[in-house]
Amino acid sequence: MAFNQEDNLFFMQVRLFRLAQIRWNLEVADCIDIFEKYEVNDYIEACYEEYNVQGDEANLDDIEKYLYNKGANILKEGNIIKISRFEYSMELLAMDASMNLAEEMKIPRPKAFFIFMKSETGDMLFNEDTDMWMNGPDYIADEYRREMKAKSK
Repeated sequence: MAFNQEDNLFFMQVRLFRLAQIRWNLEVADCIDIFEKYEVNDYIEACYEEYNVQGDEANLDDIEKYLYNKGANILKEGNIIKISRFEYSMELLAMDASMNLAEEMKIPRPKAFFIFMKSETGDMLFNEDTDMWMNGPDYIADEYRREMKAKSK
């Protein structure tokens, strides 16, 4: 799959969100609150060119400096980012499923991603034990729809 610049930016936002969540040891909703309150995805977009030539750790360090300068209290206790060996695949699947949902709901991709991440389906995708990551993005988006339909009853 070839990414255009918009896709690449969105994946960068997804990846940095997940790495921040892991490093800061935050629940999904708490990390989303920080990203929304401090407009972190807008900051990532503004830094897109620079972030493309840096590694994930340097980008996350820069985001932490940005948040510190904005007055955010991110408790970073030198957490080592321990990620699943399947994390990259999970992130790509979350990105693709969120793009599908964003188009359907006619909302921005990052908003669709945050909505998806707050769902049980999002939890299942990033839990290796469920094997949800072994499915395609359309299946995952459909699973999210089934979850939402069941919750609306």
